[in-house]
Amino acid sequence: MNIPHPSALSRRTVLGTGAVLVGGSLLAGARSVFAQGSDTIRIGAARAMTGVVAASFAPLYVAMKIAVDEINASGGILGRQVEIIEVDDESSPAKEPIVMRKLLDSGAQAVLGPVGSSHSLAAVPTTGAAKVIHGSGGWAEELADGNKYPYQYQFTYNTGLQGEAVARHIVDSLKLKKVGILLENTGFGESASAATVRALKKRGIDPVAIETYPLNATDMKVYVGKLRNAGADALVLWNAAAQGMVMTAAALQSMKWYPALLGGNGLYSNAVLDGADPEVLKNAYATLLRNLTYSATEPPAARQVAYAKKVLTYPEARTWEINAATSPFYDFLHLLRQVVDTEKKFDGERIKKAFDATKNYDGMNGRMSFTPENHCALDASQVVMVTLVSGKDPQAMRVFRERA
Repeated sequence: MNIPHPSALSRRTVLGTGAVLVGGSLLAGARSVFAQGSDTIRIGAARAMTGVVAASFAPLYVAMKIAVDEINASGGILGRQVEIIEVDDESSPAKEPIVMRKLLDSGAQAVLGPVGSSHSLAAVPTTGAAKVIHGSGGWAEELADGNKYPYQYQFTYNTGLQGEAVARHIVDSLKLKKVGILLENTGFGESASAATVRALKKRGIDPVAIETYPLNATDMKVYVGKLRNAGADALVLWNAAAQGMVMTAAALQSMKWYPALLGGNGLYSNAVLDGADPEVLKNAYATLLRNLTYSATEPPAARQVAYAKKVLTYPEARTWEINAATSPFYDFLHLLRQVVDTEKKFDGERIKKAFDATKNYDGMNGRMSFTPENHCALDASQVVMVTLVSGKDPQAMRVFRERA
């Protein structure tokens, strides 16, 4: 099913596609969270409002707010306004089953969040058992398995795509072979590290060393020192919480060791961009969505620039603007709205079948497609490496980066 972005469709056109969508029910059993005549459509949001990752993950919920404002301003879903129900997971994956239950018991008809792979992996069994459509904020490759998690969808790249992009850049572009990997002990860190090792092995390379650090680490010198002693000339850092990059940059600076540094969105901390030794940034690269990049001859697209300007109006985005812009929640909510309005009914099985049949949806994060087996919206062609230092370029607007 080819689905353009909703801004390109009239309501009549959207409703006209309904014949290709078939359906079922939102929740297992007799429980229904959508009472006919209800004034609002209730969407649950699991998020860390307190705890160790609260500050790092807060920017990703800006996209949720922007999408809800846009959807409500244009008539809502099924003519009803969207209402967000939020529950604090206290930064703890162990809390997620309880958080999901609270959201469902509060009448959530679909769920977004939590952010974090460990958190998402802990949350999806509950929403999956209830057959509730779930757009998580987890990047682990496992979450793309539509057979294992049939009601959960990734609206961004995952660690498999990121690991491949990083390995490709190290070997093909930088021509380096001695790779050290530093990862946080989370589901994201483990998944991204495994994907990187797999992609390197495809190119005939084994990492010289792999170091794992706890989220409560206060210094990275020991871990970074072991990678240097192992002879690494490229350091791959997989962190979700910003502190991992802040401490790694400080360790590199204190050692006066400046290898190629590569990773994902966790490298984009403003504290590093504004305060790190320029030598740390000079040879640093991260994965990014192609839609949020530019080159010397190709500026950022007008649609993404307009979106970036909205993102920048939110104070909570200013700590990590690029992560606010790459959040999966904007595209999740807009596609959800389009499908539900097409169906004229909020029905979980119909939404699932429509999502699974989606082809080339023109999302903010890229061209999006799903199959029943693959619930990651993007493919490898939409994941590129960018330079960290380009974040200082005025053209970057703290959101975009220049392709490496």
